[in-house]
Amino acid sequence: MSIITLTTDFGLKDPYAAVLKGRLLSLCPQAVVVDISHQIPPYDLAQAAWVVKKAYREFPENTIHLIAVGSTLSTRYPHIAFELHGHRFIGCDNGMFSLLSDERPESIAEIATGENTETTFVARDIYAPIAARLVRGEPIATLGPYRESIFEKLTRRHPPEENVLKGTIAYVDAFGNLITDITRNQFEKMRQGRSFTIELIGDEIDVLHKRYTDVVEGEKLALFNASGVLEIAINQGKASSLLNLKLYDVVRIVFV
Repeated sequence: MSIITLTTDFGLKDPYAAVLKGRLLSLCPQAVVVDISHQIPPYDLAQAAWVVKKAYREFPENTIHLIAVGSTLSTRYPHIAFELHGHRFIGCDNGMFSLLSDERPESIAEIATGENTETTFVARDIYAPIAARLVRGEPIATLGPYRESIFEKLTRRHPPEENVLKGTIAYVDAFGNLITDITRNQFEKMRQGRSFTIELIGDEIDVLHKRYTDVVEGEKLALFNASGVLEIAINQGKASSLLNLKLYDVVRIVFV
């Protein structure tokens, strides 16, 4: 059984996601097509990378991950296929893949599209046939010229402060939970048993909980979620609106 996952910025209002699925199932009817998300904000490479990064390892090895976010025909950003941790990826080399992992991908191939290729639907007309070839067992090396590396997208770096751990709100989920890029390991390494304060706008949190229901309904809390990163939430409420924090805001944890 071959599995193909889809992550796009197509949304659910238009027929684009269904058209892509239809093309895939026509080309390889034996494949299982699974949606990761079609609700990535348009052209938001960081959000696409975050969502795929949290999801792809839950799938079996050899899963094919088709990612169409900001994917257009461009002389600046070619389209590639590669392998990472036993998974195969297809998408635009626009910097998104450099946010997926700190490790270098394996077997990178630039997808050969041909000089006269013209399409406004890259996912259907280019990515879907490539996914079908991988389903049939073709190695990545046959898909196009070998590439040494992928395009590196610069990420934000926070100026260091003594006894302060800084991170960013990397994702806001459908519940309004604020999910940061601060890992438990980073937190504990800097904490070393000390007290701490998570600074909010006009407020703070100085204790960690294990469950949302550890506090009363409507109360704020912080916990390390199932992905091992710090999350700021409100029990049965939307932290994103009630705490006046938004995507990409900086989060400071002060240790004393």
